[in-house]
Formats: sequence, C-alpha cells, structure tokens
Amino acid sequence: MKQVWILHYSTNIDAYENQRLLDCLKKNGMQGCVLEPKYFDIIVSRSSAKSIRYKGEKIELPDLVLSRTGAGTNYFTRSVMRQIEKFGIPVYNDADSISRVSDKLLTSQLLVKENLPIPKTILVNGDVDIELIEKEIGFPCVVKATSGSKGKTVHLCHNKKDFAGLMSLLASISLKKTMIIQEFVDAQPGTDLRVWVIGGKTVVAMKRTGAEGDFRANISQGGTAELFEITDEVDYLARETARVLGLQIAGVDLLFDKDGYKICEANSSPGFEGMDQYCGQDMAQRIVDFIKLKIQ
Repeated sequence: MKQVWILHYSTNIDAYENQRLLDCLKKNGMQGCVLEPKYFDIIVSRSSAKSIRYKGEKIELPDLVLSRTGAGTNYFTRSVMRQIEKFGIPVYNDADSISRVSDKLLTSQLLVKENLPIPKTILVNGDVDIELIEKEIGFPCVVKATSGSKGKTVHLCHNKKDFAGLMSLLASISLKKTMIIQEFVDAQPGTDLRVWVIGGKTVVAMKRTGAEGDFRANISQGGTAELFEITDEVDYLARETARVLGLQIAGVDLLFDKDGYKICEANSSPGFEGMDQYCGQDMAQRIVDFIKLKIQ
C-alpha cells in the first residue's frame, strides 16, 4: 500500500483539508498520515542510509510527501523537506518553491521578469517617504508584510492621512520594518479569483467576495464565493504563475483590473473548504488523483 505523509503544523492539525485528504487517500487505496515537522530529527552524513527520525524513532519513509505548511514554513521545516527530497522522495510543493512563494517581493520580482501583470509594488525599509508613495503608487494603497497569508498582514490605506497614521502607529510600537506597498486594484473592490493549478493544469476557479466593508476577499475572513468560468486569460495567468514559482499545487489569486486581471499572489498550501462548500468541488480527490499519477 502506497504511503503518503501530509506535513502540517499542530495549530490546526485537524483542519478540514487534512481530514478530507486522509479520507480520500484511504478511499483510493493509499495510507496517509499527518506529521508535524517539529518532531523530526535529521541526520546528514556521507552514509547512504536514509537517516530520518520522528519523535526519536526511525521511521519508514513514504512514497510521497504532501506539504501543507504554507506561508508559515520555517527554516527547520524546509530542511526536513530537503532531507526527504535528498532520498528521491517527491515532495509537493518542494522546499524551494515554498520559499519563493513565502517571500511576497520575490514572487513579484519573478512574475515581472516573465512580463506577467502585477500591481505596482514598492519595498520600503524603516522610514517611509510618503511623497514617493503618493507619486509612484498613489492612494488608496495596500500595505503588506513581506510574508503572511489569509489577509492577516494586509492593510488598506484610503488616503495620505491613513497611510501616515499607520506608519506612525508601527513606529510607536517599534515595528519600523520592511514592508511592501502596492497599488490598490479597484475594478471590483473586495472581489477576486482563487484559481487552482494542479500538475500544470488549471482545474477550477472561484470568485470570492469579501465580507461587507472588507476589501479582502478571503473566505476565512467572512467572505463568500461562487464558481467562475475559466477563460483563456485566467487559465494562462494561473498556469504561468505556478510555472514561474515552481508550484505543482497552487492557489493563484487574481484581481479584477479594468482591462483584465492582475496577479495578487500565489499560495503553496491553499485551503479548499470554501471551494468544496460554495462550488460543489471535491478538491481532495483532485489532489489525490495527482498523487496517484506521481507514485503509480
């Protein structure tokens, strides 16, 4: 029986996605288990032995690893993933692609290099030149941390006064830090597309609408969603984003622009409870179908 590990953090180890994946793996004749990266010990040596321990014990390596550690993936977790990869075991998504996606500025740089449309972006460090922001980005503008997910580190500044107030607040609590400032793409405020790409193929798109008064379209923050037809442009932008970032499984977020779309960001471990609930999908089965192709 094929063995699949799901890497996930203990903060939400019983998440809907984990349970659905475990059920689906079992239904498809595979054995799955959820493991927490913090319990691994890795041994690096010249020996050809596959040395890895979990909770102090040697553990039999799986046929494939599905990483669902997302934007919170730290150095230790990436090291565990690389050790597993070293033994020739496929890891999706792998450590390098997760590293790229976790860095929002690097993501933007890589996409622009391929001439893909993104919101205009400025990286600031410490003191911020508000006049520069007004000239290059304008208001409203979006302020983001360089990493994070589910919209928790994203703030909308409606005008120059809002922006100055936010910067003053951050400075007063010693949070003068590296941040990303982006233009606000306002063709359809509070609405975006979450597009899934699996194995290089665009499989489904969902239009998300944020809670009333919230410019973020995250379902986890109280939004709703509906199935959206995949157009040629949506298909191209989603597939290219996943390719450029090296993601085998990706949730690509597109913003509605006046003349099409702009790429907001990509997620290496997208949630799918909303996709299942609002769009009648079975995303766990789609992921397991991909896994079956990789380890058959």
